[in-house]
Amino acid sequence: MKKNFNAAAIAATAVCGAMTMSCNSGPDICGTLDDITNDSLAVYVFEPGKNAPTVVDTIVADNGKIAVNFKDTAFCWVYIFPLADQARGTEHPITFMPGDKVRISGSIYDPVYSGSKIYEGLKKFDGYNTFMDKLDALYKKAEGIAENDILGQQGLNAEYESLMAEKDSVFADYVKNNPNDITSGYLTAYMNPQQGLDSYNLLGKNVKESAMGDFLSDIADGFAAAILKEKNKANIQPGKDAPDFALKDLEGNVRSLSSFKGKYVLLDFWGKWCYWCMKGMPDMKKYYDKYSSRIEFIGINCRDSEEVWKKTVEEEGLKWTNLYNGDANDVLNMYAVDGFPTKVLIDKDGKIVDVFVGESQELYDKLDELF
Repeated sequence: MKKNFNAAAIAATAVCGAMTMSCNSGPDICGTLDDITNDSLAVYVFEPGKNAPTVVDTIVADNGKIAVNFKDTAFCWVYIFPLADQARGTEHPITFMPGDKVRISGSIYDPVYSGSKIYEGLKKFDGYNTFMDKLDALYKKAEGIAENDILGQQGLNAEYESLMAEKDSVFADYVKNNPNDITSGYLTAYMNPQQGLDSYNLLGKNVKESAMGDFLSDIADGFAAAILKEKNKANIQPGKDAPDFALKDLEGNVRSLSSFKGKYVLLDFWGKWCYWCMKGMPDMKKYYDKYSSRIEFIGINCRDSEEVWKKTVEEEGLKWTNLYNGDANDVLNMYAVDGFPTKVLIDKDGKIVDVFVGESQELYDKLDELF
């Protein structure tokens, strides 16, 4: 069962000067920040699966001391920002589980967390601390490399990729040896898809059924989709058969790709929320009017509500075939769609001519070349 976060139940309060720093039975998050005096701080709370904060609250530090209390919470992340400098703040959010008593110390810009099972587990995990030290050293090294130093940037990227691979291996070993540790659940979310999925499958029942369980299940689904998408990339290449699919059109009729065989087809994976998708619509309309007798455009709307999709089609005057995919991933995985817009050009025999990711002139040059 999904756990719902009670947004109205959070209460953030200033700490009185007499308050002790023992958080064992006190506030859910408390501590002293070295570079904060009596500043006003914004508390942002995020739930898994939501792109916007569930709660935005404000607290006032008392000589650097802060406290935040929650009630009826689910698993979430908490950011704390100085109101006067919201571009900075806690770079890494506080991972919060119901019942946690998280201590925060150090700088607001580079805080140290402790007290919860996750953070105490990370503190004892040498592999994690070694990784963080190496990552910090790499960031410092990056500061000394100019943007126009191509060789330096390439070397830095290679070091980063190597460090990430090392991290995945070290994290996976920890999970393998500690499947019932809640810290293993935390680490699983920060691996590459294959090792992350393998690690998820090793997690104990107590971790999978914890407050973090729904989040980890969604992460595992994402890992599986990413693995499938990567596998499918080999099939989404020029000369390969375009995978068939069926989606509903504006009238609710199911339309399949195979029904358009015998005519060139351009699939356009798009969404109203996608800036570049919408920026490219005038060119799409221009070329549809130019070549509509020789090619069928098929817009596949993704991640919009049906209402937004239908309204956008009408307002933008998108006269070609429009199909609705919504939040489903089957067709996106089938076509290994990594970014929006993605356009797939298909010939009369149902074979892929080319794939165009992003909005560019290359697609339209190709249409002019063909027709």
